[in-house]
Amino acid sequence: MATVSTATYEAFGLTVRSAFDVPELPPAETEPDGRADVTITEERLPRPLSADSESTFHAVDEREYYLLYDAATVRILDGTSIAVDPASDVPSEVLRHVLVGPALNHLLDQRGYFVLHASTVSIDGRAVAFVGESGVGKTTTAMACLLDGHRVLSDDVAAITLDNAGPVVRSGYPSMKLDPEAVAAFDPPVEPPEQVHSGRPRHFYGLRHDQPATPVPLERIYLLEDGESIGVDSVRPDEQVMALVDNTYTLGALDADGQAVANFSACGEIVDMTDIKWLRRPFDLDMLPEVVDRIQSDLESEPC
Repeated sequence: MATVSTATYEAFGLTVRSAFDVPELPPAETEPDGRADVTITEERLPRPLSADSESTFHAVDEREYYLLYDAATVRILDGTSIAVDPASDVPSEVLRHVLVGPALNHLLDQRGYFVLHASTVSIDGRAVAFVGESGVGKTTTAMACLLDGHRVLSDDVAAITLDNAGPVVRSGYPSMKLDPEAVAAFDPPVEPPEQVHSGRPRHFYGLRHDQPATPVPLERIYLLEDGESIGVDSVRPDEQVMALVDNTYTLGALDADGQAVANFSACGEIVDMTDIKWLRRPFDLDMLPEVVDRIQSDLESEPC
């Protein structure tokens, strides 16, 4: 992977000083005075002796996490540092998927965000999150919203905090992971990926729109599910909290002391202040414009 002496980027409202070249992150407009919010360094990292040999995630405690991949061993510490021990000759794009995906997302958890496995968009100044199992279409639905003129806040993760008015979403970085065939078929307003590797099925495509400088109020969470027709339905109250728990990005970290209780409490607060609904639709890419129309109709007819 290409390394640089140091470069300073921005992501999720944080300044990130990295020893690695990460073109998916926008350069910081100004160098921070003193320390950056987050540092990414290259270090030798032995595998923790207490880590399960079959697991790719290990929490020493709530302030020290390890990601244990073939591509790299990564330590996330105190919400301020990411140390990376890359495998020999790991392709740059493969390692960047680790850095701006799992590594950064687990760091957000340490910084006190509720990190939801979701793609998020801004529709008329309101954040909408799409949640579901891998392959159910979170990114594809976000791309459909982008095609309709809306802004993508983050791909594959929602970084949520609670303020006095309710939950808000912090935008991430101006890139989203897309299948090249989908880009060729739909021609979304994105920039070509950089430093790609043929072994990756999806690449980071740069977004052309600006990211909101301030958090966006979270209006709706849609649980995606395949269906014979497009429909939006209520989620039973007893299912809502568990749906958020099950889709917590940092689910593996809940074994750390106190994490499960804090996560459950955050899920309950979000449910109290946000509408959570099923969004069912056929697996038919030609129907994506109709899916977006149904989302907009739901937002307009039933304000949260």
